[in-house]
Amino acid sequence: MSSVELIELSVRAGAKVLVSNVSLAIEPGTWCTIIGPNGAGKTTLVETIAGLRRPSHGSVSILGQPVAAMNERERAHRVALVPQHPVVPAGMSVYDYVALGRVAHHGLFHPPSAGDRRVVESVLERLSLVDFRQRDVATLSGGERQRMVLARALTQSTMVVVLDEPITGLDLRHQMDLLELLKSEVHECGLTIVATLHDLTLAGQFADRLVLLDGGEMVLDGAAATVIRSDELAQHYGMALRVVDVDGADVVVPVRHTPHVNGA
Repeated sequence: MSSVELIELSVRAGAKVLVSNVSLAIEPGTWCTIIGPNGAGKTTLVETIAGLRRPSHGSVSILGQPVAAMNERERAHRVALVPQHPVVPAGMSVYDYVALGRVAHHGLFHPPSAGDRRVVESVLERLSLVDFRQRDVATLSGGERQRMVLARALTQSTMVVVLDEPITGLDLRHQMDLLELLKSEVHECGLTIVATLHDLTLAGQFADRLVLLDGGEMVLDGAAATVIRSDELAQHYGMALRVVDVDGADVVVPVRHTPHVNGA
């Protein structure tokens, strides 16, 4: 059974088609990254997978169950979302924010159980946030905040996590740290990740599978190395790209167009 299955999925906003006729099946323990130029429909697609948008046609299923048939609590048991711009309220401790991921399990009007607290403690430890547990969320750096938002998603204990540009605003070291954390969750816990990334080099290095969208349509789907080295990639980004092998890793380099200047 696929962790995530899209069947002829289309999403509209009024008369505008944002995603058109996308069919996709993602197996358990797979990292699938959605790439494409601005306006390709990447955020719309992952928001629809997470249940924040309703498709105008087709369906989304998580672990065999249609998302449209789930209520909010049922959906929170199956898929967690790390949005591009999460709302992080000041005045809340890191521990309390991360523990919000357990609300779907113990209910809004019931206190967390000992089991809920163990899950929170385990996630804080895995993401190196134990020393931050009593810190006000407003005092965190960008990298610490992103780890905290990811921790909240992981405390939901879902087997599917959806992330929309999770490394936006982070410096290079924090980008790598966060992506390495996610990769370890895939390897050690069998997590299925559906993410969007603008950075093609990092997308190719961390994902098992890449899906290229353009104009809301899926134009390429395959192993990361195959998609990164495809002719279609440059065509749909509308620019020259060069892929360089650096110690066995593909690095995508944009090639500047230099106008030819005639000699005097």
